[in-house]
Amino acid sequence: MKSVFQKSFLFLVLSLLWTLSINAQDTHHWGNQFGTRSVLLGGAVLSDTLDNSGVYYNPGTMAFGDTLGLSINSNFYGLETIRIQNALGQKADFKGKKFNAIPLAISGVLPIKSSWKFNYGLLSPVNFNFGGVARIVQFSDLVPESESPGMEELVAESGINSSVQETMVALGVSKKIKPSLGFGISLLNTLRSTEYSYRFTAKTLTNQSEPILISRIQNEYVHYTSLRTAIKTGLTYQGLSHGFGIAITSPGLSFAGKGTVAGDLTLVNIRPNSDSPRYSAFASDRQEKLKASYKSPWEIAIGGHQVINRSVISINLTHFGGIKTYRIISAEPNVLVRPDLSLDITSSDFLNVETVMKPVTNIALGYENRVSEKLQLMGSFRTDFSYFDESPLSGDQLTTEISQWDIVHFSFGGVIHKNQSSITLGVTGSFGSTSQYAEDSNISPTDPSPTLEGALTVTQANYTNFGLLIGYSFRFKKLE
Repeated sequence: MKSVFQKSFLFLVLSLLWTLSINAQDTHHWGNQFGTRSVLLGGAVLSDTLDNSGVYYNPGTMAFGDTLGLSINSNFYGLETIRIQNALGQKADFKGKKFNAIPLAISGVLPIKSSWKFNYGLLSPVNFNFGGVARIVQFSDLVPESESPGMEELVAESGINSSVQETMVALGVSKKIKPSLGFGISLLNTLRSTEYSYRFTAKTLTNQSEPILISRIQNEYVHYTSLRTAIKTGLTYQGLSHGFGIAITSPGLSFAGKGTVAGDLTLVNIRPNSDSPRYSAFASDRQEKLKASYKSPWEIAIGGHQVINRSVISINLTHFGGIKTYRIISAEPNVLVRPDLSLDITSSDFLNVETVMKPVTNIALGYENRVSEKLQLMGSFRTDFSYFDESPLSGDQLTTEISQWDIVHFSFGGVIHKNQSSITLGVTGSFGSTSQYAEDSNISPTDPSPTLEGALTVTQANYTNFGLLIGYSFRFKKLE
């Protein structure tokens, strides 16, 4: 019969191993930009959004629109690459590459006769996908010599897949308070869908005439959809050669959402310490149709533009507030550990999905030059700092974030005007890296760990993205 101490120690091992997981999710507020002109200017359009994307950036700018229009723009990414070095240790990297074509925005103005203007937009603020597998095979001293003489062969493999999609429907109204001052309000309704899976296996055989299998297998799965809404208010001043804009967005209010969580941890012939016998146990549960609630922070954006001859210089400075640790999904207290250790441990102790956001401030600088009546050249630089906070990694709950790196974006292109329409062509580039990437389940060549769980390690991660931008806008007629 197991002693209370042995049961407690085995539970401690189970609980520690349960928390060792890779994280996967986008953690940037400025991932995508919207509107044909706005994309090339990096979102530095708070005071002079000339296309319909003002319903997203600053609804106050829409008060100055004088035409009915439809804008469609899309990013065709040539190549997006993510590499997390030594994800499993021993130069076993997570690598992810993808080609995609993402329709970023469809926006326009409703033909309603009123002193107020009514705008709409269908946007994709987040579109993140990543998948990677790392594998190592090495010989290490895993088992005491008295039990298994010589080096044992360790085979370990880890894999993650993550997809985060957001679709936003923006509805806005705007009005000129004075000839040079516009006011607007937008209702931003966002559907967020996240699907994340993680797997890890580590196993070895003892060097005996009748080998003993020692292994650890772990699987995690999270999927949820959450609907939230936020209100953005904006003011815009437009002078003859300069302008100023400010927009404030409320925290997102989540009012509907469902999710699924699942976890499985199997330990075979694990020895908690050198004095105890080997144990086998597992913890497993899956729960569906749980309530899911995802939050977004408040934000304030300030920007302006200055006309210099045929050129315009613009700036956007946006601060996003932080959000303290909270649970997106709370699990029910189902049975988790087998065999029953009589320690009152349930799924609600480990299968909750937690996240946190640190406050960040981003800046965008844009430049445009009207070469002729039919051609404008534009370029921009903007930051996209990650709101990732590593504090949940030291906890006992599930997390799904991966992109811990800060990103800088560059864009260059032009707009060709023809009658009532315009075509936008441009190239984009994004670069990010961090030497402080927090990575779990990293197996060291000198200390692979007797329980085969790996360890929390700081490593290098890199991100690159090159793409082609194609956009189209059509202006129907002048508003009366």
